[in-house]
Amino acid sequence: MTGQQMGREEEVLVPTTVWRPGASTVPPAASTVAGSGGFGGRAVGPLGRAGEPPLPPPAPLVASVGDIAGLRPRRRPRDGGEVPGADVDLIDALPRDDDPATHQRAGWPTVAAWLRAGKTAATRRDRLAVVAKFVRWWALTAPGAGLWQVTEDVVVAYLDQLGTGSGAAADLNRGGKALAPATLAWHLSNLKSLYGYAARRQVIGHSPAQWVEAPEVGKVGTTPALDLTDGTTLLRGAQAIAAKHPADAAAVALLTITGMRAGELESLTVGRVERSAGHWVIRFRLKGGAVIVVPLPEVAMALLRPLTAGRKSNDLLLQRADGRSFDRWRQQTALRRAARAAGLDVAKLTPHMLRATAATLLLAAGVPVEDVQKLLGHASPVTTQRYDRGEAQLNEHAVHRLAELLTQQPPSAPGQAAGAPPHDPPSHDPSSPADLVQQESALTSPTGGPPPAGEAPAPTFTDAVAAAAAQSLES
Repeated sequence: MTGQQMGREEEVLVPTTVWRPGASTVPPAASTVAGSGGFGGRAVGPLGRAGEPPLPPPAPLVASVGDIAGLRPRRRPRDGGEVPGADVDLIDALPRDDDPATHQRAGWPTVAAWLRAGKTAATRRDRLAVVAKFVRWWALTAPGAGLWQVTEDVVVAYLDQLGTGSGAAADLNRGGKALAPATLAWHLSNLKSLYGYAARRQVIGHSPAQWVEAPEVGKVGTTPALDLTDGTTLLRGAQAIAAKHPADAAAVALLTITGMRAGELESLTVGRVERSAGHWVIRFRLKGGAVIVVPLPEVAMALLRPLTAGRKSNDLLLQRADGRSFDRWRQQTALRRAARAAGLDVAKLTPHMLRATAATLLLAAGVPVEDVQKLLGHASPVTTQRYDRGEAQLNEHAVHRLAELLTQQPPSAPGQAAGAPPHDPPSHDPSSPADLVQQESALTSPTGGPPPAGEAPAPTFTDAVAAAAAQSLES
């Protein structure tokens, strides 16, 4: 192998997190780890790409992430806050300026700009929750390390601890429990978005989360769904509370009939309910930013009309008594009110449970998966099919046949292996002398059976053979 070939082998095999001479214009201690090496293109210097002037950091044009729409901090109960104030304070504490001494890019401007770039308030809240949790874990794992010093191995370790409830992540998970694969995939998706955004803005050379594999998510969702009877009962409960709690009733009806997400319901305005092509419809923005139109049946419109009459089109359709938005926690209160009014015993009724109910009932009724996908706003039909766990599928499950096989098996006799057939009586060799005697006796008997009592049996062929054998032994 030539020296040039050996050099190529070394260049391929050396991990990208290891600094190599000539790969960066600064020594390893000063280089940002996420941007070190030659991964995906040019090397990264202390404040930008090598050979290029330093790029200005992102500028979100806000003083605090709490000033971003949908991220108003909550400092005390019922103060109108939308997200935990501690999360806002944590992100606001990130460095706001580049540090020439450590050659680190500022963290706050990029994170704040990324949060603001979220298309909906729900997306921004999800992003804030994920990045705040990750920043807390990173501070416990590597005190003093910057957000842009994260490597692919760090992201993998973080997800592993979240998924096993171990390490520093155990203190961050609720009750120290391991997170489900779908929740892990959600965390990873948001981290990929953050570091991908930082790479695009050339804050780092590449995203350390880009090639991290998402965990396998089961084909059947775990969110419980109501059956048809309970769904009908809940809707009647909403009608029962409409006079006293009109916003609660409308919220329950929309969640039950349209299957929309809690964040989509919260952001609805009065102008989103309109007349189109002879139908009452509601337009709302999905989590990804697309706008869909869903027709409203009369059972829903009857509960919505009192909330739209005489109001401005840009007013929130659903509001609390003090003017605050109808967030997911307030929606859960509405669901419980309707359930109690209908006598429905559901201890953990949530908005997402009704979304699962809508999908499950439609798929069980034979509605094409493409139509259900369109209603729920899923980007892929695979996501919609995770809700296909209706009554018909459960009734035909193979476990019922297995239980039937096991319970119909007769009990085993003592000393007999389970499932083995019962012991047969000892079999006789038809060629044994006793059997031959019986057979020939039957043949020589006039009646075809044994000789009459008191009468000596007639000599048989077997007797002759036995006599000849005895004579040969005597001689």
